[in-house]
Amino acid sequence: MRTRLTLVGAGLALALSVPPAAAWGPLGHRAVGAVADALLTKAVRAEVARLLADDRDRDGRPSGRTTLAEVSVWPDEIRGTDADHPAWHYDNMPVCGARAAEPAWCRLGQCASGRFGPLIDQLADRTQPMEQRRQALKWIVHLAGDLHQPLHAADYAQGGNQVQVQLAGRGHATVWSLHSAWDVRLVSSALRAGSSQQPPAPMVQALIAHARLATPEQRNAPIGAWVAESNELARHVALAYPGFACGQVPPEPVLLSVDYQRRAQRVIMQRMALAGARLAAILNRVLGSPAPAPALPRSARLDPVAPASASPVPGDPGQRG
Repeated sequence: MRTRLTLVGAGLALALSVPPAAAWGPLGHRAVGAVADALLTKAVRAEVARLLADDRDRDGRPSGRTTLAEVSVWPDEIRGTDADHPAWHYDNMPVCGARAAEPAWCRLGQCASGRFGPLIDQLADRTQPMEQRRQALKWIVHLAGDLHQPLHAADYAQGGNQVQVQLAGRGHATVWSLHSAWDVRLVSSALRAGSSQQPPAPMVQALIAHARLATPEQRNAPIGAWVAESNELARHVALAYPGFACGQVPPEPVLLSVDYQRRAQRVIMQRMALAGARLAAILNRVLGSPAPAPALPRSARLDPVAPASASPVPGDPGQRG
């Protein structure tokens, strides 16, 4: 029987442990980093540049990267190396049934939300070797993006990787996984980037303007709230395609309507802007403090959070034909 997202049955979630694809892809991660770069204080921007002065790529060569936008993709670039931590990129949070009282999906803290606090502590500790603090910074920048991608807080069908989709109105019949559509194709459309892996400057400025509107409560929300928001958006937006049913993967590609795509693009713009605002707030607090700052509180991890508004943001691509 078809199951509505708002009335899901317990025990039908696909509790799979295989990691989903990289959230947002390079384009989206760079957009989040660029928003945060713009919102750093002058002193913290200088501290970030100092931390990244001797940054290295996956092969240990000088990278020349000195901004958050530039290093945001490093945790994906190191896939398959000894430095890789696949489970850190997502929270395998159930989308079907009630949420557990404790984060059973994050064993031993090996998930995106579970690693964020320790990484903040590592970055804040000025007694740590520079290389360890630098790597912590790069992980923090990346995970801030991951935690705001709805399908990185959803256990269903490996975060949507097992669901095949086609995008209506595109003039071709390319099949994507639902997760890849959210990571890549819908992000590219939202940012009007075409085939470029660099976010266009006008769209970055639109995201920055939207990020500046975030309230102190939104900017300083605990990590648990980020995950809960993303999980709600997975339930009510990302997985709101025709024929969704808990415990079942569609046998054929699902056609995502133009309306679905427009709503997804609005959510993507909102989440990237908010991720950048929150990342900047964290770094301004941690790196702007003369003494090591405490990790973010993880209370409210499982607090219910209402779905984010789908109202357009400046430059909203959902208004295009």
